[in-house]
Amino acid sequence: MEKKENFSDYWNNNYTKYYERKIAYDNWLEKYDDLINACDTTILDLGCGAGNDTLYLTEKGKDVLSCDYSKVALEKLEKNIENSKTMLFNISNLPYNFESESFKIIIADLSLHYFYEKTTFDIMNELKRILTKNGTLLARVNSVNDSHYGAGKGEKLEHNYYYVTGYNKRFFDETDIEKFFSVIGDVTYSEKVISRFGNNKKLFEIKVTKKD
Repeated sequence: MEKKENFSDYWNNNYTKYYERKIAYDNWLEKYDDLINACDTTILDLGCGAGNDTLYLTEKGKDVLSCDYSKVALEKLEKNIENSKTMLFNISNLPYNFESESFKIIIADLSLHYFYEKTTFDIMNELKRILTKNGTLLARVNSVNDSHYGAGKGEKLEHNYYYVTGYNKRFFDETDIEKFFSVIGDVTYSEKVISRFGNNKKLFEIKVTKKD
């Protein structure tokens, strides 16, 4: 059983299965439109998948760098979003060639909950490095109440971290959010319910403002 943070085959197979599905966004970023509209740097869409958030941002005229671990997902994004810019990498190995303070906004939509604790802290420190002063991370992560999508199920690997449905998944409570995301800066968050593939999904929506 694979319990590493390397599941490229899983994600490629998953996006192949849904390759023809239309890209659509759920407007979760809409409440941050003032922040997004004012952004004059490239926005980093980290773990972009097939491009839901990239589509929202590009429709607002923003320059976006869309990054994912799945080659198939990026191919789908490039096919559907004209003039898109993409980069293939595992979030646990963020490219260290990103200059410090490169991005005013980083989007990480359901992409930061797949890693062991040490790796998650490493990611947070790297996101802090590449965010500008007073830059913003907008993220969504699995909630510990996300019962339809594996919360508390499978083989426990760490606190709130499980091998379930074929890969590793972390589920966050409020203590976890403060512990991990406060590495970057000031954190605000709220638990939300969205519809995901026919079931309700419980998640935390998070805004982090970098502090020095």
